[in-house]
Amino acid sequence: MSDLDATTPRVFLARHGETEWTKTGRYTGTTDLDLTPTGVSQVTGTRSQLVGPGKLIDSARVARVWVSPRKRAQQTFHLLFGGGGKSGADCGSDMADKVTLTEDIAEWDYGDYEGLVVGDIRSRRKEKGLDKEREWNIWRDGCEGGEYGCPYSAGISLG
Repeated sequence: MSDLDATTPRVFLARHGETEWTKTGRYTGTTDLDLTPTGVSQVTGTRSQLVGPGKLIDSARVARVWVSPRKRAQQTFHLLFGGGGKSGADCGSDMADKVTLTEDIAEWDYGDYEGLVVGDIRSRRKEKGLDKEREWNIWRDGCEGGEYGCPYSAGISLG
């Protein structure tokens, strides 16, 4: 049996396309940014290769979709499954009743580091006398005013 015909449940994760901040390496969590034209092209290119009847992701066979409430995530969903780039779960396709907008999978809260690049964060932390032993690492040290540790562990354990 081919993978397309398999009945084993699968999970697909799709990251949003490019935004102005991802383009420049800025940490983007709660700031609500639209996709850039390049981001739209990235997502539509993915759709053409992976989404549709007879492809890896066939909307007729999808049971559930969870989407972050951020515009960039909703635009990505609509470009993948609805063909448009508007926000909201009303995609007008056979996917609408399968979609849940939820903060449970929203992007990490970068706190005081929202909108900054790594160099700026390390400079700020150095000015505060932090990281004397070693350079800041987001996975180990977290974000002041935001989340610490692995951001995905809490969301994963919700299910």
